[in-house]
Amino acid sequence: MKICCDACQAEYTLEVKGPILLKDALPRGWRPRRIDGRVYILCDVCGNLRQFVGGLSPYLQQRLQLPSNVEIEFPEHTEIPHDWFDRLRDPKPRA
Repeated sequence: MKICCDACQAEYTLEVKGPILLKDALPRGWRPRRIDGRVYILCDVCGNLRQFVGGLSPYLQQRLQLPSNVEIEFPEHTEIPHDWFDRLRDPKPRA
C-alpha cells in the first residue's frame, strides 16, 4: 500500500499484514493532522510542528490550498497521559 504526503506528494510504501490503525502504520515522523476539520497525512517535514507555530505556515497554506484563517488541532497534546501533569506540579505548596 502506498501513502502520499498531501502537501509535498512524497510517497512511502507500507507493508500491511492485517488490520492496523493508519497512525500506527505511518513511518516515523509522518502523522495525520486535522486542519479546518479535514485530516491530512503529512510527512515528517510538512507535518513538523514548525509548520504550525503562529498559525499555519504559508508553505502549507499554498500546498494544501487553504485560506489563512483555518482551525488547527494538535492531537498529540491530547495524547499526553494525565499523570504527566501531576508530576510537573511542585509537591510542596509555596508560602
